[in-house]
Amino acid sequence: MLESADADPAIAGILKDAGRKVAALCTAMLHVSGGITLPRLKELMTQLGLASPGRARLLLIYMGYLRFIEVRPARPSHSPAVYLPTDKFLNTYTAHLRQVVEATAWIAPAAKQVAGALDDPRTFHALVRHLTQGFLDSSAQGHDVDNYFQVFSHRHAGAQILNQLVSEAPGDSFPPTGSIPFAVATAARRFHVSRPHIRRLFQSAVEAQLIELNDGAVTFTDAGQDMIEWVFATKMIVYLGAVARTFRDVSDQKNVDRDGIAA
Repeated sequence: MLESADADPAIAGILKDAGRKVAALCTAMLHVSGGITLPRLKELMTQLGLASPGRARLLLIYMGYLRFIEVRPARPSHSPAVYLPTDKFLNTYTAHLRQVVEATAWIAPAAKQVAGALDDPRTFHALVRHLTQGFLDSSAQGHDVDNYFQVFSHRHAGAQILNQLVSEAPGDSFPPTGSIPFAVATAARRFHVSRPHIRRLFQSAVEAQLIELNDGAVTFTDAGQDMIEWVFATKMIVYLGAVARTFRDVSDQKNVDRDGIAA
């Protein structure tokens, strides 16, 4: 994910924080389930619990800035504007989802078949629906890691910084247990944020007792390790469940295409 975001500013844009990432998933979901409108985006984002309804309008504007959506030219009077995803969005988001699915193939090799079929709109639509439902179910279950959302997920580039720390941790232990060298200036350039922004993020993480800072290195506390384990495990469970259900749907559709009957 980090490397793809480095290579593609559009992907980097939608991974910057939880709100933008949710907006991208919601855009795809609303597109395959009746149309993208501001009221529907507010409703879905509220259900997911990762971005306020008031921010939905700003995120819609941001998606337009990235040229990910465009207004449908004609609509009935006094009705909300309906937006259509652009080819740029569909190509970018499909590439992002393919990376997600390929990552799950380390655990479930059959996921490679889903990754290879994502250019088929039916597979793309199925995966988006199952991912959205998976995150809705996960949100409804609740959690005890509010600090993760406050410190990392909702802050600009916070999740990317966390991912860099985990990926660059020495050794093979997970969650990371040792000191992780971290150059603030280098990360600021990479993620297009200011050095004071990163320092404030780290100070908040220290106050939340998630990390310790020592001579340019970051060490996760026991609470920080628990946070990482919960975050990554929860995401992987959602991804694996969505991929498995999509694999089932794709297999059923192949049977229909071949035999003319549902499996």
